[in-house]
Amino acid sequence: MKPALILLTLLLTLTASAFEFTGKVVGVTDGDTITVLAEGNKQYKVRLQHIDCPETRQPFATKAKQSLSSKVFGKEVTIKWDEMDRYKRILGEVYIGKRWINVELVSEGLAWHYKFFSKDKTMAAAEVKAKAAKLGIWSMPNPTPPWDFRRGKGAAVIEVGEPNTAVFVSRTGAKYHRDDCRFVSKSKIPTTLQRALGK
Repeated sequence: MKPALILLTLLLTLTASAFEFTGKVVGVTDGDTITVLAEGNKQYKVRLQHIDCPETRQPFATKAKQSLSSKVFGKEVTIKWDEMDRYKRILGEVYIGKRWINVELVSEGLAWHYKFFSKDKTMAAAEVKAKAAKLGIWSMPNPTPPWDFRRGKGAAVIEVGEPNTAVFVSRTGAKYHRDDCRFVSKSKIPTTLQRALGK
């Protein structure tokens, strides 16, 4: 289905208006992306506006997802939005009653205020308070913003797997990577975690 047709279908099926709808959260992809089941049994991917959560393999990524899940999964939410991103996700503000879920994540130190795309003063103030209190991501000395991490900056979280987990050793033999690591293309020699660790 063409993007224009998808958008037209969305506008015709949303309940309240073209820029607001309610639905049940049926999926949480990560700390800032959810799937909402709206009227007409339509599912919409919603990227929380104003914020950017840690990427997978960054510190606090799992905690951000868990926090968002505990807040919204299986619950009725209201989405307020006015645009989609290049991936055809709705860029939305998520509410449960009067609770603004987007800002709650920033207040807990589990998301950055995405200042490049947002000038919201409430978000900015929430980030300042979380940073001063050293909550979540701000408990680290120099947290890497996810937009920098996506460009290859910062360190990924190292998760120790089972001894027989398949890994790939670098050509120098100095490093090893799991098959889902972003640097695995540089490591072509297959082995097991047990052998890589010399155990």
